[in-house]
Amino acid sequence: MLRHVLAASPASVRPRIHHLHHASHRSFSSVSKKRGDGCKSLQVGETYHNFTLKRLTTVPEYGVNALELRHEPTKARYLHLNANDSNNVFAIMFRTPPNNSTGVAHILEHTTLCGSKRFPVRDPFFNMIKRSLNTYMNALTGADHTMYPFSTTNTKDWRNLMSVYLDAVFFPNLSKLDFLQEGHRLEINEQKDGEGQLMYKGVVLNEMKGVFSDSNNLFGTRLQQELMQGTIYEHVSGGDPKHIPSLTYDDLRAFHTKNYHPSNCCFYSYGDLLLTDHLAYLDHEILNKFDYRAGSAAIRVNTEGFNFCKTNSRNPELIVIDGPSSNMTSDAADPNTKYCMSKFVDVKSTDPFPTFVLRIVSYLLTNGPASPLYKALIDCNLAQDFSVGTGFDTSTYYPTFGVGVEGIKGGEAAVPAIRMAVHDTLKKVVANGFKKERVDGLLHQLELSLKHVSGNFGLQLLHGISSIWAHGGDLLENLQLNPLLKRLDVEMARDPKFLESYVRDYLMRDDLREVQMLMLPSENFVRDQERREQENLAATLIKQSNADLDRIARTAKELERYQQKKQPVECLPTLNLDDIPCIEEGNFDHIDKTQLNSTLAEFVRVPSTNEITYLRLLFDLEALPQTYHRYMNVFTTVFGSLGTSRYAYNELPTIMSNCSGGVSCSVMTAPSLTDVFGDPSKQSLLLETMCLPHKVDETLNLLHEVLTDTQFFSEENLRQLRLILQSSASSASSSISSSGATLAAIRSRVALSPAAMYDELYSGLTQIEQLQSWAQCSDEELHQIAYVLQDIARIVFSPANLRLSVVTEDKLRSQVQKSLASKLLQPLAGSASMADAASLTLVNEELKLPIVSTKDYFAFPVSVNFVVETQPSVSFAHEDHVPLTVLAQIMSSCYLHQHVREQGGAYGSGVSQNEGSFSMSSHYDPNTFKTLDAYDSARRWAVNENFSDRDVQEALLSVFASVDAPRTPSIMGRLSFLRGITNDMRQRRREQYLSLTRQDLVNVARKYFSKDTIKTRTVIIGKNGDDLHEFSDKGFNVQRFASSTSLVE
Repeated sequence: MLRHVLAASPASVRPRIHHLHHASHRSFSSVSKKRGDGCKSLQVGETYHNFTLKRLTTVPEYGVNALELRHEPTKARYLHLNANDSNNVFAIMFRTPPNNSTGVAHILEHTTLCGSKRFPVRDPFFNMIKRSLNTYMNALTGADHTMYPFSTTNTKDWRNLMSVYLDAVFFPNLSKLDFLQEGHRLEINEQKDGEGQLMYKGVVLNEMKGVFSDSNNLFGTRLQQELMQGTIYEHVSGGDPKHIPSLTYDDLRAFHTKNYHPSNCCFYSYGDLLLTDHLAYLDHEILNKFDYRAGSAAIRVNTEGFNFCKTNSRNPELIVIDGPSSNMTSDAADPNTKYCMSKFVDVKSTDPFPTFVLRIVSYLLTNGPASPLYKALIDCNLAQDFSVGTGFDTSTYYPTFGVGVEGIKGGEAAVPAIRMAVHDTLKKVVANGFKKERVDGLLHQLELSLKHVSGNFGLQLLHGISSIWAHGGDLLENLQLNPLLKRLDVEMARDPKFLESYVRDYLMRDDLREVQMLMLPSENFVRDQERREQENLAATLIKQSNADLDRIARTAKELERYQQKKQPVECLPTLNLDDIPCIEEGNFDHIDKTQLNSTLAEFVRVPSTNEITYLRLLFDLEALPQTYHRYMNVFTTVFGSLGTSRYAYNELPTIMSNCSGGVSCSVMTAPSLTDVFGDPSKQSLLLETMCLPHKVDETLNLLHEVLTDTQFFSEENLRQLRLILQSSASSASSSISSSGATLAAIRSRVALSPAAMYDELYSGLTQIEQLQSWAQCSDEELHQIAYVLQDIARIVFSPANLRLSVVTEDKLRSQVQKSLASKLLQPLAGSASMADAASLTLVNEELKLPIVSTKDYFAFPVSVNFVVETQPSVSFAHEDHVPLTVLAQIMSSCYLHQHVREQGGAYGSGVSQNEGSFSMSSHYDPNTFKTLDAYDSARRWAVNENFSDRDVQEALLSVFASVDAPRTPSIMGRLSFLRGITNDMRQRRREQYLSLTRQDLVNVARKYFSKDTIKTRTVIIGKNGDDLHEFSDKGFNVQRFASSTSLVE
């Protein structure tokens, strides 16, 4: 939603190297109960538990009261957002500006969560995940600050997590062995010939190797380093793999002492719990142990003496760097050929109004095919897509604006034309202005985003203000959106060219420092990095005495013993199964089913949607020729992106944005709930949108037009189709370095069930290879693709294939029903069908599936591996699915975590019970064979009953944290609609979870993990090194990536 673009902190296109996987969306509880009076009795100027309330303001657009406090003895700051929301959030933030690229802030973020004074457990963070009903737990390192957030709907859980988090950050053990495990260490790798060889290990080191294998992360980081020379942002806060080994243990401790002090801290809370209880705990249990420290309070991003003006009037020198190759064939423009021109913008990152306007301007310049820069760069075939670095960014103290592209042909020779196109486009925008309907559409999207209730909203607001706090800005001022909108209205009424003036005065200034960077892909990039690392290790080995080598070996043994030592986890607070209700009616679906013009429609009853109507259209794909399914991924991408008879492709998104929240299109496969192997799976096309009451008719009219009148063969649509194919191939290729575990898991299941085959066709390696082929198709082949897409629309978009689901308020239901019948269903039934596609030999073409073996290794330009092993399992409704789900959680947290992550050095590992499959996986993994051994031993560990009753209880808590996660109005009724899972089925499953015993899990372990019953498939997506014969020798079918050959044989 546009809230991310326009609210206090930008959703920057440029990536930051951090430890955050993802953030959820705003929470909603239909049975929300106010648990405290919030701020009603608090007075500005009064002191509560040594916290003085400095300011209090209402933020009606977000439904919160904001309170800013200061702890008088330490000067710690506190921001509380009182809201009628049971999903409460807490966070601790520190400014942590780096002065090198060793990743000290990132490694400290990991190491603080490895045991503390009150909780001397080696891994309290992961142990608390098992002992909690949290809706979010994480820690992240930003470019200049570090944050520790969690959220939960359970009051007892809140207190438990708060106590562990606070003790971890203020009183961590910071043992040297934890530093070696999480950060980096040297170990001796005994080779087959008996000669020792040094190797690097460490969780963060391997994580960052994986991060830097991603071309977007690498390019964005190097671009920032060049532009930000002379500031703290020229350093990589997450750590550069080549610099991480130079970090010392003493450096880590000193960084904590300096930065992790209350005087350099801001606390944050959100929700309906009593603020005064939080303040009392903080003051009495934590802060009374500290005094004010001027040195910590003074920590800021150092701005003294920095000048972001140019030193001369010449264009910046082009900086050319090498990067990893993509998976594109040699005939296509490699998406990893990236170029960006980025410059400073002379505005404070903490000044809300100009940054708000610049976000709007940036959005109008670059978002969608109607944007001026898209037309100038992508439509004109100068590039395939925008790249990382594009847009206005305030995540650093010094705001920047960049325009970047990827998939350019000609290398350095193409740069002048791109620069000229950007410059000319900005000049035209200043002269001719933005189109009014695009500005109106953007503001309508903002109105929708303020009404749309999305998950974990308190966490969203936290991310919106964290950089503002780190940069010394006014938190309350930057929280408020209504004053900005009002001022924008005034300014635009006063000056119709107000937005364009920002382009001229801020983005076109030629006296500010600018960089331009070009990244050229190299097939040898990863190998060269590994070669340099091995050369460095060899040089280090030569310098080691026998005593040094003995010390390295002893340390490795000591760490191994430490990792295997039993931990006193009983000191950690925990919930128990009594905290889980036997019935969770708040998450039940209340659905009325009716027939609308012979189409089945489900109306989901919810207390409130803020007047938004959420629509779901599900089209059955049973009538689709089998071979068409490999086109469905592309079909979902082009839906709504090609023009109709009335609207061109670059007009349609603007029309949509003026009436709805846009239309998402996805293809899904639903395995049989009862027999995933024998029964056919069901494939469907899902369309989802939302709109306000006065926009329902307009939305449905437009949706009908796209369904029935997309002009697949117009010249401009064919051109746009080619661009979409190229962009999709680029995105898919780039995803391998970050999504390797998912891709490997999909491929590992491909021969297990009918549903798994479709998953591979829609979103697996097979689809990536197909996209690569289509990205360089001939004109004739492009027409063939267009024929198929038109035929899919003709076959699928029929009322006979359609089911509807509607989430709306009772008072709006009658209006929505009438509109659906008259504006969508009746016209859809009466529409002249699209002309039949020309006779296609494709219809009778056999669907080609990938050749699979029991062991596959796919070699790509990545630095670390993704390792997945899968075996057949049971369907969702099978009596063993529930115990296997809990057993998977136990095996993940009680075995694989220790053996694959802690001891093996992988960034992450996990076990999952899916529908028809049971999988173990790792990502960013440097020790593939040890991981495969760990998978085998994990099964033996489970069969041999090496888990306790407490392990079972903790696994159930983890499961229920997901099962009972708050649900927003927009997703109510979704599971029932898409999968047919009813309230009764969910309740029976809940009762089975709550009645499980340890013996039940032992029984399924013996049933499914005994040697004579295991038939596994192993898939590895890994580095394209010189030693892959090791895998061939162990029976793997090794398929190397080469730019001139196909990936899947």
